[in-house]
Amino acid sequence: MTTTQNKINWKDSNLALFGSDLEKKIKASAAEKEEAWEGLEWPKKKYGKFHKGDSYIILNTSKPDSASEKLEHDIHIWIGEESSQDEYGTSAYKMVELDDFLGGTATQHREIQGKESDLFLSYFGHITYWEGGIESGFRHVEPTKDEPHLFRIKGSEKSHSLRLTQVPLRRDCINSGDVFILSAGDDQVWMWVGKEANNDEKAKGTQVAEVMCSKGSVEVLDEGVNDGPKEAETFWKHIQTEVSTTGSAKRTVSIQSADNKDDKGKAFVPTLFKAPETLGKGFAKICQAKPTATGPTKVKLPKLNKSLLEEDEVLLLDTGFRVFVWLGTKADPSRKSVAVLHADSYFKSKKRPMLPVSIVKQDRESAQFSDFFVENTGGCSCMIM
Repeated sequence: MTTTQNKINWKDSNLALFGSDLEKKIKASAAEKEEAWEGLEWPKKKYGKFHKGDSYIILNTSKPDSASEKLEHDIHIWIGEESSQDEYGTSAYKMVELDDFLGGTATQHREIQGKESDLFLSYFGHITYWEGGIESGFRHVEPTKDEPHLFRIKGSEKSHSLRLTQVPLRRDCINSGDVFILSAGDDQVWMWVGKEANNDEKAKGTQVAEVMCSKGSVEVLDEGVNDGPKEAETFWKHIQTEVSTTGSAKRTVSIQSADNKDDKGKAFVPTLFKAPETLGKGFAKICQAKPTATGPTKVKLPKLNKSLLEEDEVLLLDTGFRVFVWLGTKADPSRKSVAVLHADSYFKSKKRPMLPVSIVKQDRESAQFSDFFVENTGGCSCMIM
């Protein structure tokens, strides 16, 4: 299957049957009979490694209270930037099915490459984006151990934007704003440090390079200091110095300084919306959060009244960095079953960037969602518009 020719179209989806009578009947029995959920396991050595051309389902099970046998489940689907629409649709459907298999107790999340939630990132020491994806069926074409690979490290710990991304072995893919790791085997690892790279990128680069280099030691190359063609001859022999332009002409590309500014979230007031009765219709604004004194120190934080969460509604909370879709216990099942699609429709209609999405259920709200609400204090009297 070639995924790069059919990237996700967020305006369309093959999930149109969600909420139909046929879908309900199929889903009711499918989860119990699906052998794939039995003994579900993924090699630990692959944790945190994602191919750009694939979609993944990640289940995290925790036990918050050691004195209780109660388990909490978080199901995430991760969508690579080159993942196909079919893969996205299948993973979204399977996320719902896995939730059913777990008794409907899980919190569902949708993650986008490069925009993962803090919760998702907390599962891994770091995440790595690999080129490619599934070549055919469900069989990956894994790189060989000694095959050279080049990774870019970009971002910062503070903004939770630190990422490792595999890039082509070309000089024009290397820039002064980032750190790059070249691995050509467990005894041949180089860390190339751009002169404008930040301290977080350097620290993460050192950590990653040392993990990759199980034999010998990592060779560190600082741009303009010891990375010349003579000093770093072995490093540069793995890097293609010429790239093709139009026709057969070629040119040597000099290293350009990258935009070293991480994405910065603009000031955004958490806002609650009512999801439409019909998918694709407009979202009615209910209320914006207001500064509310909370805690023993009475610090004012943007909060919403919990009384706004009506049990027969499907609501969407945009926090600026993450979107929650809240499902009331008495809401129409056909509206609840397309929760992920409501989020996609919202991003499009409000011209909002793609953000991490979490589906939360009434009486099973996560702490991350509940932190935006307080009990009815009269501080927010907004009505549905």
